[in-house]
Amino acid sequence: MSKTILEAHDIHKSYTTPVGFLHVLRGVDLEVREAEIVAVVGPSGVGKSTLLHILGALDRPTKGCLWMDSIDVFSLSDDGLARFRNRTIGFVFQFHHLLPEFSALENVMMPALIAGRKPQEVVGQARELLARVGLEGRESHKPAELSGGELQRVAVVRSLINDPRIVLADEPSGNLDSANSLALHELIWDLSSSLKKSFVIATHNLELAAKADRIIKLADGKAMSG
Repeated sequence: MSKTILEAHDIHKSYTTPVGFLHVLRGVDLEVREAEIVAVVGPSGVGKSTLLHILGALDRPTKGCLWMDSIDVFSLSDDGLARFRNRTIGFVFQFHHLLPEFSALENVMMPALIAGRKPQEVVGQARELLARVGLEGRESHKPAELSGGELQRVAVVRSLINDPRIVLADEPSGNLDSANSLALHELIWDLSSSLKKSFVIATHNLELAAKADRIIKLADGKAMSG
């Protein structure tokens, strides 16, 4: 069996709202292994995005712990957490969040530059990743000049530029038509297999979820294997 790279234990997340106390996650346990694709499913509002934000160290839990490669993630300072997140975790969101003033190539390079790598060390890798997903010749195009499917492919390879241990994808095809959704799903599976990357994908798309190695169902703030 492949090595476990991420372990979440007893994850709780609560919010105080104008109408009262909202307990979104109520003790979620989750493990992810190397090169594994895990789908997280459940109705809107059940906490899928909240869970991904915690797994990706974008938000701290109210209670619980997260371990990645033997690192107690939430014991890190805010600055340490930002560095860890940038170098260890890739993110793909429903909306691509590309910077409109920069080209596809520059957008892919951005996380590596933030991590302190030099442009000349990154540009070749970024071009190779774009070519790998069928965007050779589109490197200089800005987001407004790319289709929806192309924008998400750029977002996917941007998530890989720092060679992360795991990629978290929040409804990555939720803003695409069926043909582009299928193409994006096939791309994710190809990249996971060829690059040995783990993916955790929050999705409403049951067809996508059915292809995953494991399905985690969120209900009543808890996680159940599907």
